[in-house]
Amino acid sequence: MTAAASRLTADASNCTTIAPVSPDVAPLGFASSYARLVVDHVRARDLDTAPILAALGLHELDTDTSPRWVPATKLAHALHLAADCCGDPHTALRIAQQVRPANMGSLGYTLISCNEFENGLAMFERLQSLICTQLRTVHRFQGDRIVSQFETLGEVPRDTQLWTFAMVSRLAFARWVSGRQLVLDEVALPCPAPADAQPLRDFYGCPVHFDAPLASERAPASWLSLPNPHADPQLHRLMSAVTDQQWSQLSQGGSRLAAVLRQQIAARLQGGRLPLLEDVAPDVEADLGLSARQLQRRLAEQSLSFKDLVEQVRREQVLHELRHTQLTLADIAQRAAYAEPSSLHRAVRRWTGLTPLAVRQGTRLDDEAAPSGT
Repeated sequence: MTAAASRLTADASNCTTIAPVSPDVAPLGFASSYARLVVDHVRARDLDTAPILAALGLHELDTDTSPRWVPATKLAHALHLAADCCGDPHTALRIAQQVRPANMGSLGYTLISCNEFENGLAMFERLQSLICTQLRTVHRFQGDRIVSQFETLGEVPRDTQLWTFAMVSRLAFARWVSGRQLVLDEVALPCPAPADAQPLRDFYGCPVHFDAPLASERAPASWLSLPNPHADPQLHRLMSAVTDQQWSQLSQGGSRLAAVLRQQIAARLQGGRLPLLEDVAPDVEADLGLSARQLQRRLAEQSLSFKDLVEQVRREQVLHELRHTQLTLADIAQRAAYAEPSSLHRAVRRWTGLTPLAVRQGTRLDDEAAPSGT
């Protein structure tokens, strides 16, 4: 093993490991090791980290009881606190450029030791939920370009600090791994432009579009064949085994199954299709290795209802888009697979007792309330 690989292995042994997740909750959020970048940035400036840790719901020292996932809403709040604390409106941009393998746990070291970017991209697409379960990246080819789109799950605010952190960290990590100043063709962010967008535009070096319906990136497909200067087969085998073990542990829990199902449901709803269990079964098998029969048995064993999961995801998506987007009611209805806006109107009434217009105008809702049955 090379000296660099030895250092990476030593660092990897100290990275945050993935603890078992309660089977009663489908975890939504960013891995705590990733969210701790905000804490590290504030600490490096000799500032008080207590407010940041409190906002993230984390403790100074990792313990068995420390939360493993930081919801997007909490991460956004922590990023705003950090910007205020540091007196720097571009704090999220600066934090995102500090991401390193340790912030991604074992998956980070697995990615960094791949031979080529193509191998890393395939592995990331399969295992990305080890880092974040509220954003799912889907890649597709368009000629000699690759387009990455980001599907959201649960409450993901259209917040500039949050999306700057989430999107910039991806390119910053790719640049660090490759040792190249990679420049995208274009990037779209589903949030307002910052008061001063020039530092963000300077970082990307390409057109940056704000207030987009969905987050997306467009890049040359030739990036996938770039060699990885950190490639190390021995380290890759070692960290792949650790990553696969962690993935296997997560896939055994009801929380992991529910999270994967929710992601698959959200992807289909946003495409205007009402998902059926038999439709998502092939993708669940690819994610978790469960056959259609095993999936049905696991759902029964864990008292999970596919119909209820569809209703939960629908509710979260609709209420989020009413409050945080300017999409028309017709568009929101279509993206939630309702035949017509009147069906959406009745559903919102059932969930909240309010009209869609009242929800859009900011009437307070109890977001944590369990959805009513269909």
